[in-house]
Amino acid sequence: MLRSGAARQADRLASEERLIPVIRAALAMRLADKGFRPSEIARTLKVTQQAVAQYLGGKRGKGGKEIPKLDSLVGPFAERLAERIRAGGAVEMAELLETASQVIVMNSGLAYEGHDTTEEPNGASLALLRGRLQLELDAAEEYLELANRTSDEYTKLLFRMIAADSIRHGDVVSQLISWLEKGGKLGGSIPDGAILERILALEDSANEASLTKEVPVDHPVARLLLRWIDIDEGKHDKMVRGLISIREQGLKSLR
Repeated sequence: MLRSGAARQADRLASEERLIPVIRAALAMRLADKGFRPSEIARTLKVTQQAVAQYLGGKRGKGGKEIPKLDSLVGPFAERLAERIRAGGAVEMAELLETASQVIVMNSGLAYEGHDTTEEPNGASLALLRGRLQLELDAAEEYLELANRTSDEYTKLLFRMIAADSIRHGDVVSQLISWLEKGGKLGGSIPDGAILERILALEDSANEASLTKEVPVDHPVARLLLRWIDIDEGKHDKMVRGLISIREQGLKSLR
């Protein structure tokens, strides 16, 4: 059964788009607490000053305090935006959607807390996945908390990136849980081969130069971050090639 309060959050957490005003309101309040003017906040959030006034007055984007995990994600986001304001930058919709997605994933573990799997098909697998989901989300919270307590900006960024990875892992596990609960039936389709080949070409271009080798950086944690990028590019290449292989095998099976 759902943990107490989870049912009341279901509608609000139903989609990323419905969380955007709540996230904007939380960001506006954080930035106002940091001393930024409403005009600066409006420009950074790409909304009107009237909207900012409504966010700060609790008339718009309400309900953020009722959503667990929201603060732990909005805090680091607000710090990044504070730096961006000083540089004249603004938030992008993709960032808001990603944060909304992370909030949904972080809260997905609540629905499975105390869930009895003994009578379910795939019960052992579901129990394992639900346990792993909670571990990933707990790790994400720990790393976000570490990031908030760390003064070195590169180390702070490293902890945030690890937290984001744990949340993405949780997203994968959550999707698998949902798939197994629905009977594990195949569905959907893989993108067109031409699209995958174009993406692979982009990955190959990114892999041509190793940032770790080509960019001299004195900060040891910064070097770790560059190495992270190089490792990620290699993973992306393997995953896209895997998709191409799956698509080719699927097409062969239809002949």
